[in-house]
This record gives sequence, structure tokens and C-alpha cells, in this order.
Amino acid sequence: MKLIKKEFLVIHPEYKKWPTDIQGQYDKTAESIKKHGHTIKGIKDLRLAYTLGASFTTGAEFLSFFPLGGKGLSIIGGIMNQIIRLVQNGSLTLKSQILNDASIYYLPIGMVALIDDVKDMVESKWAGQLQRDAFLAEFSTDDHQLFILLASDKNGKLPWEPECENYWPNICPPPLVSIAQKVLTGGDDFLMRKNKKEDDDYTTVRGVRYPLLAELSPQDMIEGYEMGVEEWTSQFPKGNYELLLSTVTSLFKKEVVVSRVMNNNFMYFDINNIPESFAEDFPNDLFDPDDKTRSSFSDEKKK
Repeated sequence: MKLIKKEFLVIHPEYKKWPTDIQGQYDKTAESIKKHGHTIKGIKDLRLAYTLGASFTTGAEFLSFFPLGGKGLSIIGGIMNQIIRLVQNGSLTLKSQILNDASIYYLPIGMVALIDDVKDMVESKWAGQLQRDAFLAEFSTDDHQLFILLASDKNGKLPWEPECENYWPNICPPPLVSIAQKVLTGGDDFLMRKNKKEDDDYTTVRGVRYPLLAELSPQDMIEGYEMGVEEWTSQFPKGNYELLLSTVTSLFKKEVVVSRVMNNNFMYFDINNIPESFAEDFPNDLFDPDDKTRSSFSDEKKK
């Protein structure tokens, strides 16, 4: 494939109107693409990464939700870089496929082209700077393809396979895993099996089923607890104060722990039932009430 040299010599017409932090992101992106040909935008807390600039030389951008803690972002970044190099030199064809190439990664990688409404939805929800009205839109082509990369577990099982050990339903959005299964294998039973497996994997602590995916951070829950049931329900009439109180109690008693997951949501786990793929997230300081709050909670429970 012939490489297209992309030079960013013209500053965005709205550049001078942007806040300093937006200008900084723009400058950093432009410099990285000028130097490397593309850049990888990683959101470590959400276990999400996607490319900007790859479409100038490959016709495509790449996105992945990665299951590994710690080094996960650097690993998926290396995989993306190698895929881009192979496409550029003609060694890899851009199409939906399962990659079994040790030069890319020692375990299989699912690669699926997202099209039409699915592509638009994914970019809108998770890869905003690939949208045509984004402030970094000029760093990808208007007609770029979008490929999602799906990692396998340590035994080489892809996320739709029954034996896959990764806790994928809470890392890679299940509808995307289901699409990948359909495209790459023709099967369509992932979502059905996932729902059944979730029922088997849940545990109950103080009447609440875990894992629990919630928009509320631990601090939000503490503030809700401090409001009391009347003020809480008046502000959040559809909220479940009993669930909130039980979760806060379990957090204080170290029966439950919490991690940040995609879209700035939070996953609460029974401390005795933490999936392997989340193990490296702990300990963390997401639940870190001050001494006054701890004392208030302790005093309240003594009443």
C-alpha cells in the first residue's frame, strides 16, 4: 500500500477560540501523527483505546476494549501498531478475520469491521474524536473504516467462546461481542449464554447482587447516605435507597470493593468473588472516606 504523507500545516480555524487544554490536545495529536503517522488515544480507566491518523495510510482506524490491568494499554497499543504496519506493507488485508499471527500477538485477536449504524454508534459513544464534528476530526479521513479488536483470554479463547475466562461482559460491550461472533463464526448464542452465566456468577451481600454496575461512584454513594432516605428519595425518586445503604455498609465493612469501568461507570464486587481480569485493579483508593465520615458511619451503626 502506498503511504500517504499527511502534513498538518494549517491550524484549525477555531484553534484560537479553544481553551488551553483543548489546544494542548490538538497540538499533541498533530505532533504525534506527524512523527509516527498515527497516534493511539488511550483511556486507561475505561480500558479503551483507539487510533487517530491510521486511516491516512490504511483507510481504517482501530478500537479495542482491553481486559488486562496494569500493562493493558501498552499491550493493545503494540498490537494496533503492528497491525497498522502490516497493512501498510501489504502483509495484512483489511477485512473481518481472526488473527493468528505471532508477529502481532502470541494469542488470537478478533478483528471486525463495524459498519453503518454500528460504526456511528461506537464512535458516538466511545471514540468521539473520530466523529466528523469533533475537534480532532481532521486527524482521520472522512470515509475511514472502523475495526474493533477483541482480545482472547490467556488460553486463546475469544470472548464469545464458552470457555473464555475473561470477564468480558463488563469490559467489551456485549452487543459488540455478539456482532463479532456473528461476523466471524456465524454463531449467535453469546448473549443467551452470557445472561445465563451472569445468573450463575452473581453472589449476594446484604441483599444486593454483585457484581453491580452503577453510575454512582463511591463518593456519590457516601453523599447519598449522608443525605438520608427522605432527602435522597426527594432528589432521586426513582433511586433505590435501600440498595445504596446496603452497598455503602458493605464498602465500610470491606465486604465489597469497587473499580472504575467503561463510560466512567463503576463496578462493585463481592470481595470474595473478584474476576481474574479485575484482580490487578485492587487495592485502589476509589473508596476513601475521610475520618469524619468513617466516625459518623460508625456512630450511626451503634444507634
